[in-house]
Amino acid sequence: MLRKRLSLALVPVWLACTAAPALAANLKDIFQAARLHDMGYRQAGASYREARTIGPEARAAFLPHVTAQANTSYNDLTSKILGGAPGGFVFPSGHFTFNSHGYGISVTETLLDIRALYAWHAASATMRAARQHYALAKSNLILTVSAQYFAFLLARDDLRLRRAEERALKAEYQSALRSFHLGRAPITDANEARARYEAVYAAALAARNAVRLARARIERTTGRPAYHLWPLNLHHPLPRPRAGALITDEAQALRDNLVLQAARTEARAASETAHAVSAGRYPTITAEAGYSYSRADNGEFGFGTALRDKTIGLDLTLPIYQGGELSAESARASATAFHAHVAALRVERRVQFDVRQAFLNVRNGYHEIAALAAAKKAARVALASERLGMRVGVRNNVDVLRAEQTYYRSRRDFARAIYDYLLGRLELKAAISHLTAGDIGRLNALLEPPSAVRAPNSGRRLPRRVLRP
Repeated sequence: MLRKRLSLALVPVWLACTAAPALAANLKDIFQAARLHDMGYRQAGASYREARTIGPEARAAFLPHVTAQANTSYNDLTSKILGGAPGGFVFPSGHFTFNSHGYGISVTETLLDIRALYAWHAASATMRAARQHYALAKSNLILTVSAQYFAFLLARDDLRLRRAEERALKAEYQSALRSFHLGRAPITDANEARARYEAVYAAALAARNAVRLARARIERTTGRPAYHLWPLNLHHPLPRPRAGALITDEAQALRDNLVLQAARTEARAASETAHAVSAGRYPTITAEAGYSYSRADNGEFGFGTALRDKTIGLDLTLPIYQGGELSAESARASATAFHAHVAALRVERRVQFDVRQAFLNVRNGYHEIAALAAAKKAARVALASERLGMRVGVRNNVDVLRAEQTYYRSRRDFARAIYDYLLGRLELKAAISHLTAGDIGRLNALLEPPSAVRAPNSGRRLPRRVLRP
Protein backbone atom coordinates (compact mmCIF):
# COMPACT_ATOMS: atom_id res chain seq x y z
CA MET A 1 0.00 0.00 0.00
CA LEU A 2 2.86 2.37 0.84
CA ARG A 3 4.54 1.55 -2.49
CA LYS A 4 1.31 2.37 -4.33
CA ARG A 5 1.00 5.73 -2.56
CA LEU A 6 4.60 6.58 -3.40
CA SER A 7 3.99 5.71 -7.05
CA LEU A 8 0.95 7.97 -7.16
CA ALA A 9 2.90 10.76 -5.50
CA LEU A 10 5.67 10.52 -8.07
CA VAL A 11 3.29 10.88 -11.03
CA PRO A 12 3.21 14.73 -10.93
CA VAL A 13 7.00 14.77 -10.67
CA TRP A 14 7.31 12.50 -13.71
CA LEU A 15 4.87 14.63 -15.69
CA ALA A 16 6.81 17.76 -14.82
CA CYS A 17 10.08 16.18 -15.93
CA THR A 18 8.68 14.92 -19.22
CA ALA A 19 6.97 18.18 -20.11
CA ALA A 20 8.42 20.54 -22.72
CA PRO A 21 11.53 22.15 -21.21
CA ALA A 22 11.40 25.87 -20.57
CA LEU A 23 14.01 27.92 -22.36
CA ALA A 24 15.97 29.43 -19.49
CA ALA A 25 18.65 30.98 -21.63
CA ASN A 26 20.49 34.08 -22.70
CA LEU A 27 20.62 35.83 -26.05
CA LYS A 28 23.15 33.41 -27.52
CA ASP A 29 20.97 30.40 -26.68
CA ILE A 30 17.94 32.11 -28.17
CA PHE A 31 19.83 32.74 -31.40
CA GLN A 32 21.01 29.12 -31.63
CA ALA A 33 17.44 27.90 -31.18
CA ALA A 34 16.21 30.37 -33.81
CA ARG A 35 18.78 29.13 -36.34
CA LEU A 36 17.33 25.63 -36.07
CA HIS A 37 13.67 26.67 -36.16
CA ASP A 38 13.27 29.86 -38.17
CA MET A 39 11.89 28.91 -41.59
CA GLY A 40 13.11 32.08 -43.30
CA TYR A 41 16.71 31.30 -42.41
CA ARG A 42 16.34 27.63 -43.36
CA GLN A 43 14.74 28.57 -46.66
CA ALA A 44 17.68 30.86 -47.43
CA GLY A 45 20.03 27.96 -46.75
CA ALA A 46 18.01 25.71 -49.04
CA SER A 47 18.08 28.34 -51.79
CA TYR A 48 21.85 28.62 -51.42
CA ARG A 49 22.32 24.86 -51.70
CA GLU A 50 20.11 24.85 -54.77
CA ALA A 51 22.05 27.71 -56.39
CA ARG A 52 25.36 25.92 -55.84
CA THR A 53 24.34 23.36 -58.47
CA ILE A 54 24.08 26.00 -61.22
CA GLY A 55 27.85 26.44 -61.61
CA PRO A 56 28.78 22.81 -62.35
CA GLU A 57 25.84 22.59 -64.74
CA ALA A 58 27.05 25.63 -66.73
CA ARG A 59 30.68 24.48 -66.64
CA ALA A 60 29.69 21.12 -68.17
CA ALA A 61 29.38 22.82 -71.58
CA PHE A 62 33.20 23.17 -71.77
CA LEU A 63 34.08 19.66 -70.61
CA PRO A 64 34.28 16.61 -72.90
CA HIS A 65 31.10 14.63 -73.41
CA VAL A 66 31.87 10.93 -73.69
CA THR A 67 29.20 8.46 -74.78
CA ALA A 68 29.58 4.69 -74.94
CA GLN A 69 27.11 2.27 -76.45
CA ALA A 70 26.89 -1.48 -76.99
CA ASN A 71 24.28 -3.78 -78.49
CA THR A 72 23.62 -7.44 -79.10
CA SER A 73 20.65 -9.09 -80.75
CA TYR A 74 19.34 -12.39 -82.04
CA ASN A 75 18.01 -12.19 -85.62
CA ASP A 76 15.46 -14.47 -87.27
CA LEU A 77 15.33 -13.54 -90.98
CA THR A 78 13.26 -15.03 -93.83
CA SER A 79 14.20 -13.81 -97.29
CA LYS A 80 12.43 -14.55 -100.58
CA ILE A 81 13.52 -13.01 -103.87
CA LEU A 82 10.75 -12.20 -106.35
CA GLY A 83 11.66 -11.74 -110.01
CA GLY A 84 15.15 -10.78 -110.96
CA ALA A 85 17.02 -10.08 -114.14
CA PRO A 86 17.99 -13.14 -116.31
CA GLY A 87 21.65 -13.88 -116.15
CA GLY A 88 22.10 -11.46 -113.22
CA PHE A 89 23.30 -12.13 -109.72
CA VAL A 90 20.90 -14.35 -107.88
CA PHE A 91 20.35 -13.40 -104.24
CA PRO A 92 19.87 -16.37 -101.99
CA SER A 93 16.48 -16.95 -100.47
CA GLY A 94 15.64 -18.81 -97.34
CA HIS A 95 15.45 -18.67 -93.59
CA PHE A 96 18.43 -17.29 -91.65
CA THR A 97 19.10 -17.11 -87.89
CA PHE A 98 22.17 -15.42 -86.58
CA ASN A 99 23.55 -13.18 -83.82
CA SER A 100 24.78 -9.64 -84.27
CA HIS A 101 26.55 -7.34 -81.79
CA GLY A 102 28.49 -4.14 -81.71
CA TYR A 103 29.94 -1.40 -79.50
CA GLY A 104 31.20 2.11 -79.90
CA ILE A 105 32.41 5.23 -78.13
CA SER A 106 32.17 8.88 -79.10
CA VAL A 107 33.78 12.03 -77.64
CA THR A 108 32.53 15.58 -78.21
CA GLU A 109 34.50 18.64 -77.10
CA THR A 110 33.32 22.25 -77.44
CA LEU A 111 35.99 24.45 -78.94
CA LEU A 112 34.06 27.69 -79.33
CA ASP A 113 30.73 28.58 -77.71
CA ILE A 114 30.51 32.23 -76.67
CA ARG A 115 26.95 31.86 -75.42
CA ALA A 116 27.95 29.06 -73.04
CA LEU A 117 30.86 31.19 -71.80
CA TYR A 118 28.58 34.08 -70.84
CA ALA A 119 26.09 31.63 -69.33
CA TRP A 120 28.87 30.27 -67.13
CA HIS A 121 29.73 33.79 -65.94
CA ALA A 122 26.05 34.42 -65.20
CA ALA A 123 25.84 31.17 -63.21
CA SER A 124 28.91 32.14 -61.18
CA ALA A 125 27.34 35.51 -60.36
CA THR A 126 24.08 33.80 -59.41
CA MET A 127 25.91 31.48 -57.01
CA ARG A 128 27.74 34.42 -55.46
CA ALA A 129 24.45 36.30 -55.01
CA ALA A 130 22.87 33.26 -53.35
CA ARG A 131 25.81 33.03 -50.94
CA GLN A 132 25.42 36.72 -50.09
CA HIS A 133 21.68 36.30 -49.54
CA TYR A 134 22.39 33.40 -47.19
CA ALA A 135 24.81 35.50 -45.13
CA LEU A 136 22.26 38.33 -45.22
CA ALA A 137 19.58 35.98 -43.87
CA LYS A 138 21.83 35.15 -40.92
CA SER A 139 22.48 38.85 -40.30
CA ASN A 140 18.76 39.61 -40.43
CA LEU A 141 18.04 36.74 -38.04
CA ILE A 142 20.56 38.15 -35.56
CA LEU A 143 18.90 41.55 -35.77
CA THR A 144 15.41 40.05 -35.44
CA VAL A 145 16.29 37.87 -32.45
CA SER A 146 18.06 40.76 -30.70
CA ALA A 147 15.11 43.09 -31.30
CA GLN A 148 12.66 40.50 -29.95
CA TYR A 149 14.86 39.78 -26.94
CA PHE A 150 15.25 43.45 -26.06
CA ALA A 151 11.55 44.07 -26.67
CA PHE A 152 10.76 41.36 -24.14
CA LEU A 153 13.21 42.75 -21.57
CA LEU A 154 11.81 46.24 -22.07
CA ALA A 155 8.23 45.02 -21.69
CA ARG A 156 9.17 43.11 -18.54
CA ASP A 157 10.94 46.15 -17.05
CA ASP A 158 7.98 48.32 -17.99
CA LEU A 159 5.60 45.91 -16.23
CA ARG A 160 7.79 45.85 -13.14
CA LEU A 161 7.90 49.65 -12.99
CA ARG A 162 4.17 49.92 -13.64
CA ARG A 163 3.47 47.61 -10.72
CA ALA A 164 5.81 49.57 -8.47
CA GLU A 165 4.13 52.81 -9.55
CA GLU A 166 0.74 51.22 -8.95
CA ARG A 167 1.68 50.26 -5.40
CA ALA A 168 3.06 53.73 -4.72
CA LEU A 169 -0.02 55.50 -6.06
CA LYS A 170 -2.28 53.15 -4.16
CA ALA A 171 -0.46 54.02 -0.96
CA GLU A 172 -0.79 57.73 -1.79
CA TYR A 173 -4.50 57.29 -2.43
CA GLN A 174 -5.01 55.54 0.88
CA SER A 175 -3.00 58.27 2.62
CA ALA A 176 -5.11 60.98 0.96
CA LEU A 177 -8.26 59.13 1.93
CA ARG A 178 -7.20 58.96 5.59
CA SER A 179 -6.30 62.64 5.52
CA PHE A 180 -9.75 63.44 4.14
CA HIS A 181 -11.46 61.40 6.86
CA LEU A 182 -9.39 63.18 9.48
CA GLY A 183 -10.27 66.54 7.97
CA ARG A 184 -6.72 67.48 7.04
CA ALA A 185 -7.16 67.36 3.23
CA PRO A 186 -10.00 68.00 0.77
CA ILE A 187 -11.78 65.25 -1.14
CA THR A 188 -10.25 66.54 -4.37
CA ASP A 189 -6.85 65.17 -3.31
CA ALA A 190 -8.34 61.71 -2.80
CA ASN A 191 -10.16 61.86 -6.13
CA GLU A 192 -6.99 62.97 -7.91
CA ALA A 193 -5.01 60.11 -6.35
CA ARG A 194 -7.69 57.59 -7.29
CA ALA A 195 -7.83 58.81 -10.90
CA ARG A 196 -4.07 58.50 -11.25
CA TYR A 197 -4.13 55.05 -9.65
CA GLU A 198 -6.82 53.80 -12.03
CA ALA A 199 -4.86 55.07 -15.02
CA VAL A 200 -1.70 53.31 -13.83
CA TYR A 201 -3.66 50.12 -13.15
CA ALA A 202 -4.91 50.13 -16.76
CA ALA A 203 -1.37 50.78 -17.99
CA ALA A 204 -0.15 47.81 -15.92
CA LEU A 205 -2.73 45.58 -17.60
CA ALA A 206 -1.50 46.73 -21.01
CA ALA A 207 2.11 46.16 -19.91
CA ARG A 208 1.31 42.61 -18.81
CA ASN A 209 -0.24 41.90 -22.20
CA ALA A 210 2.85 43.40 -23.89
CA VAL A 211 5.04 40.93 -21.96
CA ARG A 212 2.90 38.04 -23.17
CA LEU A 213 3.07 39.19 -26.78
CA ALA A 214 6.84 39.73 -26.60
CA ARG A 215 7.32 36.24 -25.18
CA ALA A 216 5.06 34.77 -27.88
CA ARG A 217 7.17 36.38 -30.60
CA ILE A 218 10.32 34.77 -29.21
CA GLU A 219 8.60 31.40 -28.94
CA ARG A 220 7.40 31.67 -32.53
CA THR A 221 10.97 32.33 -33.68
CA THR A 222 12.62 29.61 -31.55
CA GLY A 223 9.84 27.03 -31.37
CA ARG A 224 10.47 26.56 -27.64
CA PRO A 225 9.00 28.03 -24.45
CA ALA A 226 10.78 31.23 -23.43
CA TYR A 227 10.94 31.79 -19.68
CA HIS A 228 13.61 33.00 -17.27
CA LEU A 229 15.49 34.99 -19.90
CA TRP A 230 18.61 36.73 -18.70
CA PRO A 231 18.05 40.42 -17.93
CA LEU A 232 20.28 43.26 -19.06
CA ASN A 233 22.65 44.67 -16.47
CA LEU A 234 21.60 48.32 -16.64
CA HIS A 235 24.58 49.30 -14.46
CA HIS A 236 27.12 47.71 -16.81
CA PRO A 237 29.23 50.26 -18.73
CA LEU A 238 27.77 50.61 -22.19
CA PRO A 239 30.00 50.39 -25.28
CA ARG A 240 30.80 53.76 -26.74
CA PRO A 241 29.78 54.65 -30.30
CA ARG A 242 32.08 53.57 -33.10
CA ALA A 243 35.04 55.86 -33.57
CA GLY A 244 34.62 57.09 -37.12
CA ALA A 245 33.08 59.75 -39.24
CA LEU A 246 29.85 59.43 -41.14
CA ILE A 247 31.63 59.76 -44.48
CA THR A 248 33.89 56.82 -43.59
CA ASP A 249 30.92 54.66 -42.62
CA GLU A 250 29.09 55.50 -45.82
CA ALA A 251 32.14 54.62 -47.92
CA GLN A 252 32.50 51.31 -46.09
CA ALA A 253 28.80 50.57 -46.55
CA LEU A 254 29.07 51.11 -50.31
CA ARG A 255 31.81 48.50 -50.29
CA ASP A 256 30.73 45.95 -47.65
CA ASN A 257 26.95 46.17 -47.27
CA LEU A 258 25.52 42.74 -48.04
CA VAL A 259 22.22 44.01 -49.42
CA LEU A 260 24.06 46.23 -51.87
CA GLN A 261 26.55 43.50 -52.76
CA ALA A 262 23.73 41.06 -53.52
CA ALA A 263 21.91 43.65 -55.66
CA ARG A 264 25.08 44.41 -57.63
CA THR A 265 25.81 40.72 -58.09
CA GLU A 266 22.29 40.09 -59.34
CA ALA A 267 22.71 42.99 -61.78
CA ARG A 268 25.98 41.42 -62.96
CA ALA A 269 24.25 38.07 -63.45
CA ALA A 270 21.46 39.70 -65.46
CA SER A 271 24.02 41.51 -67.62
CA GLU A 272 25.93 38.28 -68.29
CA THR A 273 22.66 36.57 -69.16
CA ALA A 274 21.87 39.33 -71.66
CA HIS A 275 25.31 38.88 -73.24
CA ALA A 276 24.72 35.13 -73.42
CA VAL A 277 21.44 35.64 -75.25
CA SER A 278 23.01 38.11 -77.67
CA ALA A 279 25.85 35.66 -78.32
CA GLY A 280 23.36 33.18 -79.72
CA ARG A 281 24.03 34.60 -83.22
CA TYR A 282 27.72 33.63 -83.06
CA PRO A 283 28.97 30.33 -84.50
CA THR A 284 29.81 27.32 -82.36
CA ILE A 285 32.60 24.86 -83.12
CA THR A 286 32.79 21.39 -81.67
CA ALA A 287 35.30 18.57 -82.20
CA GLU A 288 34.00 15.04 -82.48
CA ALA A 289 35.77 11.68 -82.44
CA GLY A 290 34.32 8.20 -82.41
CA TYR A 291 35.02 4.53 -82.79
CA SER A 292 32.49 1.76 -83.46
CA TYR A 293 32.57 -1.96 -84.19
CA SER A 294 29.72 -4.16 -85.38
CA ARG A 295 29.56 -7.84 -86.32
CA ALA A 296 26.82 -10.01 -87.78
CA ASP A 297 27.42 -13.78 -88.12
CA ASN A 298 25.07 -14.13 -91.10
CA GLY A 299 22.65 -12.12 -93.20
CA GLU A 300 20.21 -12.12 -96.02
CA PHE A 301 23.04 -12.48 -98.48
CA GLY A 302 24.23 -15.67 -96.90
CA PHE A 303 27.41 -14.32 -95.34
CA GLY A 304 28.34 -12.33 -92.21
CA THR A 305 29.97 -8.93 -91.79
CA ALA A 306 32.46 -7.28 -89.40
CA LEU A 307 32.71 -3.47 -89.59
CA ARG A 308 35.04 -1.05 -87.81
CA ASP A 309 34.45 2.70 -88.10
CA LYS A 310 36.82 5.45 -86.86
CA THR A 311 35.79 9.09 -87.22
CA ILE A 312 37.28 12.44 -86.22
CA GLY A 313 36.21 15.89 -87.34
CA LEU A 314 34.94 19.40 -86.60
CA ASP A 315 31.37 20.64 -86.54
CA LEU A 316 30.57 24.30 -87.31
CA THR A 317 27.09 25.65 -86.56
CA LEU A 318 26.06 29.16 -87.60
CA PRO A 319 22.50 30.36 -86.99
CA ILE A 320 21.19 32.43 -89.90
CA TYR A 321 17.58 33.32 -89.15
CA GLN A 322 15.15 32.03 -86.53
CA GLY A 323 12.12 34.13 -87.32
CA GLY A 324 13.14 37.02 -85.05
CA GLU A 325 13.14 34.87 -81.90
CA LEU A 326 16.77 35.66 -81.09
CA SER A 327 16.25 39.42 -81.41
CA ALA A 328 13.16 39.37 -79.19
CA GLU A 329 14.88 37.23 -76.57
CA SER A 330 17.91 39.53 -76.61
CA ALA A 331 15.73 42.63 -76.17
CA ARG A 332 13.93 41.08 -73.20
CA ALA A 333 17.21 40.05 -71.55
CA SER A 334 18.65 43.55 -72.04
CA ALA A 335 15.55 45.09 -70.43
CA THR A 336 15.88 42.70 -67.48
CA ALA A 337 19.54 43.63 -67.06
CA PHE A 338 18.70 47.34 -67.11
CA HIS A 339 15.98 46.80 -64.51
CA ALA A 340 18.45 44.98 -62.24
CA HIS A 341 20.97 47.81 -62.68
CA VAL A 342 18.38 50.42 -61.68
CA ALA A 343 17.38 48.29 -58.68
CA ALA A 344 21.03 48.18 -57.56
CA LEU A 345 21.26 51.98 -57.79
CA ARG A 346 18.10 52.27 -55.72
CA VAL A 347 19.54 49.94 -53.08
CA GLU A 348 22.73 52.01 -53.03
CA ARG A 349 20.81 55.20 -52.23
CA ARG A 350 18.76 53.44 -49.57
CA VAL A 351 21.91 52.05 -47.96
CA GLN A 352 23.43 55.52 -47.78
CA PHE A 353 20.32 56.84 -46.04
CA ASP A 354 20.14 53.86 -43.66
CA VAL A 355 23.77 54.35 -42.64
CA ARG A 356 23.22 58.05 -42.03
CA GLN A 357 20.06 57.42 -40.02
CA ALA A 358 21.61 54.64 -37.92
CA PHE A 359 24.76 56.67 -37.33
CA LEU A 360 22.83 59.67 -36.05
CA ASN A 361 20.54 57.49 -33.92
CA VAL A 362 23.50 55.83 -32.22
CA ARG A 363 25.26 59.11 -31.49
CA ASN A 364 22.05 60.70 -30.24
CA GLY A 365 21.12 57.61 -28.21
CA TYR A 366 24.44 57.58 -26.37
CA HIS A 367 24.06 61.19 -25.26
CA GLU A 368 20.37 60.66 -24.52
CA ILE A 369 21.23 57.91 -22.04
CA ALA A 370 23.48 60.28 -20.12
CA ALA A 371 20.76 62.96 -20.12
CA LEU A 372 18.07 60.51 -18.97
CA ALA A 373 20.34 59.18 -16.22
CA ALA A 374 20.66 62.72 -14.91
CA ALA A 375 16.91 63.23 -15.29
CA LYS A 376 16.21 60.03 -13.35
CA LYS A 377 18.48 61.14 -10.54
CA ALA A 378 16.86 64.58 -10.48
CA ALA A 379 13.38 63.02 -10.43
CA ARG A 380 14.35 60.84 -7.47
CA VAL A 381 15.64 63.85 -5.58
CA ALA A 382 12.52 65.83 -6.49
CA LEU A 383 10.28 63.01 -5.25
CA ALA A 384 12.10 62.89 -1.93
CA SER A 385 11.77 66.67 -1.64
CA GLU A 386 8.04 66.57 -2.38
CA ARG A 387 7.49 63.88 0.24
CA LEU A 388 9.45 65.88 2.77
CA GLY A 389 7.48 69.00 1.87
CA MET A 390 4.22 67.13 2.33
CA ARG A 391 5.27 66.00 5.80
CA VAL A 392 6.09 69.57 6.85
CA GLY A 393 2.92 70.93 5.22
CA VAL A 394 4.29 72.95 2.29
CA ARG A 395 3.28 70.39 -0.38
CA ASN A 396 0.04 68.49 -0.90
CA ASN A 397 -0.78 65.01 -2.08
CA VAL A 398 -1.17 66.04 -5.74
CA ASP A 399 2.38 67.37 -5.84
CA VAL A 400 3.68 64.05 -4.53
CA LEU A 401 1.63 62.13 -7.10
CA ARG A 402 3.06 64.15 -9.94
CA ALA A 403 6.59 63.69 -8.64
CA GLU A 404 6.12 59.94 -8.33
CA GLN A 405 4.81 59.59 -11.86
CA THR A 406 7.63 61.75 -13.18
CA TYR A 407 10.15 59.55 -11.37
CA TYR A 408 8.78 56.28 -12.73
CA ARG A 409 8.43 57.75 -16.21
CA SER A 410 12.09 58.78 -16.11
CA ARG A 411 13.09 55.24 -15.13
CA ARG A 412 11.08 53.76 -18.01
CA ASP A 413 12.57 56.25 -20.45
CA PHE A 414 16.07 55.46 -19.21
CA ALA A 415 15.60 51.71 -19.70
CA ARG A 416 14.05 52.22 -23.14
CA ALA A 417 16.95 54.46 -24.18
CA ILE A 418 19.46 51.76 -23.24
CA TYR A 419 17.68 49.06 -25.25
CA ASP A 420 17.25 51.40 -28.21
CA TYR A 421 20.92 52.31 -28.11
CA LEU A 422 22.11 48.70 -28.12
CA LEU A 423 19.71 47.80 -30.91
CA GLY A 424 20.77 50.91 -32.82
CA ARG A 425 24.38 49.76 -32.71
CA LEU A 426 23.33 46.50 -34.32
CA GLU A 427 21.35 48.35 -36.98
CA LEU A 428 24.37 50.53 -37.74
CA LYS A 429 26.64 47.48 -38.07
CA ALA A 430 24.05 45.80 -40.32
CA ALA A 431 23.77 48.93 -42.47
CA ILE A 432 27.55 49.17 -42.87
CA SER A 433 28.29 45.49 -43.52
CA HIS A 434 26.51 42.60 -41.79
CA LEU A 435 26.08 41.01 -38.38
CA THR A 436 27.95 37.92 -37.20
CA ALA A 437 27.90 35.59 -34.20
CA GLY A 438 30.54 37.82 -32.58
CA ASP A 439 27.99 40.64 -32.30
CA ILE A 440 25.67 38.27 -30.44
CA GLY A 441 28.53 37.35 -28.10
CA ARG A 442 29.30 41.00 -27.30
CA LEU A 443 25.66 41.70 -26.49
CA ASN A 444 25.40 38.53 -24.47
CA ALA A 445 28.27 39.74 -22.27
CA LEU A 446 26.04 42.62 -21.10
CA LEU A 447 23.45 40.20 -19.69
CA GLU A 448 23.47 38.65 -16.25
CA PRO A 449 21.92 35.40 -14.98
CA PRO A 450 18.57 35.83 -13.24
CA SER A 451 18.93 35.97 -9.47
CA ALA A 452 16.02 33.62 -8.92
CA VAL A 453 14.15 31.32 -11.26
CA ARG A 454 10.41 31.33 -10.74
CA ALA A 455 7.82 28.98 -12.12
CA PRO A 456 6.78 29.87 -15.66
CA ASN A 457 3.63 31.92 -15.96
CA SER A 458 2.19 34.42 -18.36
CA GLY A 459 2.28 37.25 -15.85
CA ARG A 460 0.93 37.41 -12.33
CA ARG A 461 -2.66 38.43 -12.06
CA LEU A 462 -3.07 41.98 -10.92
CA PRO A 463 -5.36 42.17 -7.90
CA ARG A 464 -8.38 44.29 -8.53
CA ARG A 465 -9.80 45.92 -5.45
CA VAL A 466 -12.63 48.40 -5.41
CA LEU A 467 -11.38 51.64 -3.91
CA ARG A 468 -14.07 53.66 -2.23
CA PRO A 469 -13.72 57.15 -0.82
